[in-house]
Amino acid sequence: MPLSQNFYRQTRRELGEKLEPESLAIIYSGRAVQQSLDADYPFYTDNNFYYLTGIEEPDVTLLMKKDAGGEVSECLFIDEPDPFKEKWVGAKISIEEAQALSGIKDVRYNTELESFILQETRFDNLYFDFTMPKHQSFATSDPQIKLLFADMELQNLQPYLTAMRLIKKPEEVQALRDAIEITAKGIDAILENLKPDMKEYQIQAVFEYTINMMGAQGVSFQTIAASGKSATVLHYIKNQATMKGSDMVLLDLGARYKGYCGDISRTFPVSGTYTDEQATVYNMVLEAQRELIQMYQPGAKMLDIQQATKDIFLEKCLKNNIVPKNKDINEFYYHGIGHSLGLDTHDTNDKREYILEPGMVITCEPGLYIAEMGMGVRIEDDILVTENGPENLSPQIPKDINVIEKRMKG
Repeated sequence: MPLSQNFYRQTRRELGEKLEPESLAIIYSGRAVQQSLDADYPFYTDNNFYYLTGIEEPDVTLLMKKDAGGEVSECLFIDEPDPFKEKWVGAKISIEEAQALSGIKDVRYNTELESFILQETRFDNLYFDFTMPKHQSFATSDPQIKLLFADMELQNLQPYLTAMRLIKKPEEVQALRDAIEITAKGIDAILENLKPDMKEYQIQAVFEYTINMMGAQGVSFQTIAASGKSATVLHYIKNQATMKGSDMVLLDLGARYKGYCGDISRTFPVSGTYTDEQATVYNMVLEAQRELIQMYQPGAKMLDIQQATKDIFLEKCLKNNIVPKNKDINEFYYHGIGHSLGLDTHDTNDKREYILEPGMVITCEPGLYIAEMGMGVRIEDDILVTENGPENLSPQIPKDINVIEKRMKG
């Protein structure tokens, strides 16, 4: 379920412009990883490879060549058909299908890959993505190719691809809107079904069933359904506890669609009604989030927004007599205010120190985690930075107390 062929042509063209003359770039889709005996883990394509081709199959290699005159050519290598294996696992991508998805005309079989590379002795620079995990990194055992590579200047593709992926094209924004809309439907189902004495994994199942029925490719990441004090653990994924009527449940979840990830957090009362104490903390987070979203303006620095989050929370905590030790807000708030969102939930593995630009999609997810009160509250929306200011891509997902309580009461 990829984007358009023109999208992948454009991303390769932009990358080609960044390469040095007399260069060879190798981008690999990844290989299957064995789980146990004859079973593999579900295959997940390297997102940089997908970003450039739209192909979601293992053992596919993209070669991009740039000659001394700046001319860029590209070639794709896929597995040959294997009629016997097809009886067990289905057909591999064909040459025609690879051409149609990627827009690359020159598609060959992997049996030609090594001889093809050995012809490229005239190139000075060799580009790889240095950040890829081992199973998604191109590898060769051919000694001649290793010698050839040793004579080239190694260059890292990752900075180029990171910069490109941070600024979303219109097709990517639409895919994110669709992923968020599917996520919203899953959250609607949670509001209709959440009751005391349910297991956390049961409400997780409600969400994941709903988004799959809506056409999602699955979840963006492991669903977090953390009730009570477990909500103070940021990446709690056990989801095994029984949800008490006196608790809130913090949900951090998202649907994946066309490769793109929704990422939403909401904190709901298991009973359907917030207690006064819960409502106080919840509204502190909600008011802070609304103020912070307005800071997502072109030219704003994420580090400044992070500091503003701490300042706002400390002021609100002191005002409501919920005082952290030594008045250090890091006791109650101990994560970043947001991250880039796209093909990865934490897109491009950035350090979150960037300056906001139009086209970026950044989460806004303030939270307070107060262990002594047995509660954690996080509210997260996905924000598109535009020339005219921030646009919340997830406004349809309720977060006002009166709306949530009304929805839960039916």
